[in-house]
Amino acid sequence: MSTPLSWYDAKVMRSFILAKLTPAKRVAIVLCVVAILALLGFLIAGRNPQQSEYVQPDPLSPVATSTSTSTQASTSTPTLTEQFLSLPSKVMESIAGPQSGTSAYLLKNMHLTFRDEFNSFSRYTDTNGNILCDKGGTGTWQTVYHFCSRTNPGNSEAEVYIDPTFLDYLNKKSPTPTSAKNPFTTNNGVLVIEAAPSDDVILSAVGPWAKYTSGMITTQFSFSQTYGYFEMRAKLPPGKGLWPAFWLLPTDATWPPEVDAMEAFGAPNDKGEGQATMIHYASHTVAGKKDKSCGEWHNLGVDLTKDFHTYGVDVEADAITYYFDGVAYAHCLPNPDTNKPFYMLVNLAVGGLGSWPGVPDPSTKFPAYMYVDYVRAYNKI
Repeated sequence: MSTPLSWYDAKVMRSFILAKLTPAKRVAIVLCVVAILALLGFLIAGRNPQQSEYVQPDPLSPVATSTSTSTQASTSTPTLTEQFLSLPSKVMESIAGPQSGTSAYLLKNMHLTFRDEFNSFSRYTDTNGNILCDKGGTGTWQTVYHFCSRTNPGNSEAEVYIDPTFLDYLNKKSPTPTSAKNPFTTNNGVLVIEAAPSDDVILSAVGPWAKYTSGMITTQFSFSQTYGYFEMRAKLPPGKGLWPAFWLLPTDATWPPEVDAMEAFGAPNDKGEGQATMIHYASHTVAGKKDKSCGEWHNLGVDLTKDFHTYGVDVEADAITYYFDGVAYAHCLPNPDTNKPFYMLVNLAVGGLGSWPGVPDPSTKFPAYMYVDYVRAYNKI
């Protein structure tokens, strides 16, 4: 057994070794050590999928909502390393750690182009405060579809989208005032969209199919852009038949294309699709003159009806990438039809007979509420 070196012997040997090294060799050794430490740091970071530069905004506390901070997806969600392997090279511009798969990393090279924090609600109208389905109005949010429709008949929906203009019209037309309320209110910087059963005045004026009233908002005439990142922070409503969504449509009124940042069901439909922990993302295109869609249900592992979460989509020429709470979780291949200006839509639909989410059942509580903290858009610098 050898005798261990004393502290003094070790000191003498270290001094002897250093004396034999030239300054250039010393620098080379230091650089090697730094490189090894950096590599170890990267490997350790890659094993920690929860690490992220993304910082959630302070949680809000509107009526009947939780005050806890937003929750990251459960361990069933693919790790960031797995996400990198499935994402296009655009998202992997610099593999410097897991932050390259987050919206915070993405937004470093973008600037804010639109934001509404909903300290108040700005409705797009003509100079008299009436609905205007064309350019030339004032305000931010249009409350009907681009063809001035108050529902989407192709989806077998059972709601009519109302607003103060529509309610005033009904009250002037009918000898009995409607009991329906304006579906848009703001509370502590949160837009609240309410869905509720229609009264007899609504049913008589619109038709028996309009069993519910609700709200939708779009930026069709106030904001649009070609490519960029779009994000909403919201708390979704529970209940079968409820169908909240955040999506994009082109300003030229063609269809497809369509980009769905998120669609959700308040409860599974009759086929078992959708639940409180799942969202559906999609991109619709007519590339090659044949309708092609990309998208599927994705289980986020957290109840989306319990708290606020962010839902984002980055639309670029080479990829469409989807984000939840600031972390990329899916992507679609390039969509050539998205090379045009798109505007944003937020709505709370209610399913009718034959619709995708199905009809509400007795367990669905009305009024139902969708809480929207903010809507923002960014584009490349």
